[in-house]
Amino acid sequence: MTETVARAKGDPMATARFAPCPHCHTALSYLEGVSGSSMSPACPRCKAVVTVSRATFLMADHSRLTAKAPPPAFKPVS
Repeated sequence: MTETVARAKGDPMATARFAPCPHCHTALSYLEGVSGSSMSPACPRCKAVVTVSRATFLMADHSRLTAKAPPPAFKPVS
């Protein structure tokens, strides 16, 4: 048995894009229009709110190698 999901005309699908955090420059996956999305998502690394135009869920992007690792969020205490 197959099931068809009806969508309203013009209802945008969920999308994903890859971009850095504007604050700490960590690689992030921006998942737009998915369950659990927020209009004021926080970066999973620096916890700063990221400005978005659609409800977005942010998660760290570990799928790509970076040329230079971002600096640590805190300094170890000696």
